[in-house]
Amino acid sequence: MVSTAVCAAAIREQDVEIVDFSTREKLCSVKAGPKTAISDIMDQIVKNLGIELRQLRLSSGDYKFKENDRYLGANIFKEAEKEQVQPELQLKRLTGQEADQYEGRLEAIDRMKNHGEHLKMLEELWRSDDEVVLWAIEHLAPTELQHASDSVKGHHDTMVEAMKLSTLCMYYVSDNLWQDREFMKSCVAIDGMLLGAQMVPSQWREDVEIVMIACERHGYALKFASEELKNNRSVVFAAVNQRGTALMYASEELREDHYVVLDAVRNNKMAIVHALGGLREDDAIRAAAGQKPSDVKMIAKIEKIKKKFHELDANGDGFLSYEELESLLRKGNPDLPDDEIKLLYEGMDTHHDGRVDFHEFCDYIFSEDV
Repeated sequence: MVSTAVCAAAIREQDVEIVDFSTREKLCSVKAGPKTAISDIMDQIVKNLGIELRQLRLSSGDYKFKENDRYLGANIFKEAEKEQVQPELQLKRLTGQEADQYEGRLEAIDRMKNHGEHLKMLEELWRSDDEVVLWAIEHLAPTELQHASDSVKGHHDTMVEAMKLSTLCMYYVSDNLWQDREFMKSCVAIDGMLLGAQMVPSQWREDVEIVMIACERHGYALKFASEELKNNRSVVFAAVNQRGTALMYASEELREDHYVVLDAVRNNKMAIVHALGGLREDDAIRAAAGQKPSDVKMIAKIEKIKKKFHELDANGDGFLSYEELESLLRKGNPDLPDDEIKLLYEGMDTHHDGRVDFHEFCDYIFSEDV
């Protein structure tokens, strides 16, 4: 296999077309190869077109080059060769006002990055700038969003990007945006469990498409679906195929459905405990759960796990807290590092709600057995 470095070295310097970002009209050509510095390419464009460097924005596909990017790289040449076309870069020419805003944006980010400032310390202009706000969320904390302008917190695309960075941003998203169906679809595609968030209008838990997307992303989102959709075979199939033990949230009717239960158990053998209508004794379902037709070991093991869970649940609230797990582990190993305990607890807490229920505990035990 030829290395990337060798391939790049084999590509000689050649004409690269500079085309208008919007119209695709050819503006000029520059001499460049994979090892040509971006600053050199920009200097050639400035000379050929007579524009100011600060007004020049260069890109290739979705990637926007910066003046301090080291090299052009080989990708545009490989793509051009593959398509049998001339290699090209896209140029967007900023107006003087746009260039001023771009430079101001960089200065605002620099103030947060290198001078200890936070979003709330910036001028309204920059608290209304989506790129500045997203930088603050990604590099400082999701809570920075609370200091953004209302226009940013109500902007669909910006808030979807914010949710991708951290779902904690949900607490600061505009109330009106939660009424937007497309926004909800985007959110549950990021994390299906957002379907159960307090700020989500109940109408979306009755929307079959939104619930389906949520369950495909995280099976336990079925917990928050309307009763009608918990009895929808397509929705429940999506949930149990993503996470078998989501069967516990299905309607009683579907927990008696042979094919639904079989799919759930194939995904996670622990799902058999949620089957109804005698399906726990069905040979095909028991086989999928790794049990022989007459094998009672699995049921005995589940009862043993249940007993251990109740022993750990010191306050009897039905959940295992971090402190309860820590207390137990330290009895056996007082020197066990905090980070190992934390890693173990996070592995159990699949709901990411800071506590572990019996089903999460069972999922973890059975996953350790696999």
